[in-house]
Amino acid sequence: MGQTFSETVMTLREALKERRLIVAFGLIVSVVMFSPAAKVLSILYPAGCIVLGFSTLRRSGALFLEFVTWLLFLTPFIRRVVDYESGAREMTIISTPFLVLSLSCLLVLARWRRIVSRESSPFFYAFAAVLYGAFIACIHLQLPSAAVGLLMWATPLFFGMYLFSERQNAAELAQGIKRALLGGTLVAGLYGLYQYFAIPAWDAAWMRTVDMVTIGKPEPMEVRVFSIMNSPQILAAFLMVGILLAYGLANWWKYLILLAGIASLALSFSRSAWVGLLAGFLVYALRASMKERIRSVVATLGCAVCIVAVMTIPQVSDALSTRFTTFGDLQHDESALDRKATYEQVVDMLEHSPVGNGLGVDNGMGDAENDSSIVAALLSLGIPGSLVFTSAMSIILFSLFSVRAGQLSPQLLGLQCCLAALVVESPLNNVINGPIAFLTWSLIGVSYGLLARQKFRRNVQTMAVAW
Repeated sequence: MGQTFSETVMTLREALKERRLIVAFGLIVSVVMFSPAAKVLSILYPAGCIVLGFSTLRRSGALFLEFVTWLLFLTPFIRRVVDYESGAREMTIISTPFLVLSLSCLLVLARWRRIVSRESSPFFYAFAAVLYGAFIACIHLQLPSAAVGLLMWATPLFFGMYLFSERQNAAELAQGIKRALLGGTLVAGLYGLYQYFAIPAWDAAWMRTVDMVTIGKPEPMEVRVFSIMNSPQILAAFLMVGILLAYGLANWWKYLILLAGIASLALSFSRSAWVGLLAGFLVYALRASMKERIRSVVATLGCAVCIVAVMTIPQVSDALSTRFTTFGDLQHDESALDRKATYEQVVDMLEHSPVGNGLGVDNGMGDAENDSSIVAALLSLGIPGSLVFTSAMSIILFSLFSVRAGQLSPQLLGLQCCLAALVVESPLNNVINGPIAFLTWSLIGVSYGLLARQKFRRNVQTMAVAW
């Protein structure tokens, strides 16, 4: 049953009461970032977020998960406004989510006895591959690159381990990440629509300073929507996951989230996320009950009608039509040709150096790594590390998509759809390190926790019956 309006208001009041420190800090940041004093946020924002991170981590794993998820959504937007108001580029702000995320590493080290088991072994295989990549970077005397690479690769992975260690609260963690991703999808979707039709000054200024030719022009209806995030690809991945989770809602928020999310996803022009969304929806259609399938079809048709109405605007219609036609002519598509050339270059590099470049080492291939998980793994981890990392991910996915997993925990359905979408998108987008890796490992950690908790309960019930 969906909540009534009064029940929704009461739920929001309780949520605000529990998060009053976070809300107060958010209000302070909101006021300061649009003032001449915006520059102080280069220190205040990271410091305040780390303090709040410690506070939420001590109180509740679910609350910490929500907090970090919102940081990943909002930090790029805050950074752009601060840059615009202060006239300088503040790099300290953008690293804040990963600094806060790294706090969970301390708990993982403290809880290693609780975490180490046969079930968690794939996490350690993946971490061993990451350590190998860092070692290769150090051999090449790229110590700063190795440090940054570890932050981007290891912190999301460790966070997944932390979520698994909190498996006794797996249901609360699942609800926490769903709340944050659904709320973030709504905010990012609505802002994305505003950005496309009337691009804000701080977004336009940022587009002029970065070297990203793929995000369009800083003009209305000429931009590839990146909303409150740092790129269309990252935005699209977060929206894709939020949209798939929204299908499981049973209240009126579902339709607003779907409408805003799907519209901004379309205007991001990220084809990899479009394909991933379709894959996730197919998994949902195959595994959901008939009642849930009908609800999803009705919701999708309603959103489609609204989007078709928007497409009556000639510029929007032309842009989307052009993007869709590239699916049927990949042999002449510039992006597809670039990817083909990239794979040829990667194969050539690995023939000369199969051990890889190491974590964080660019060698002129940084953009290529952002466009493909396969390229990122091969260049950063080499052939040996990639084989270990891929084996670990294969074990994880086999466990989470097995028939037994579906029988043990029906709550897994939404998370399974999201993981399927990310897996399908992985050859065309980097989902194994950086911001999107947070989604990947968070979904894995929560899903593993749900399975472990359900298995424990079933074993207890079996023993009780036997007794």
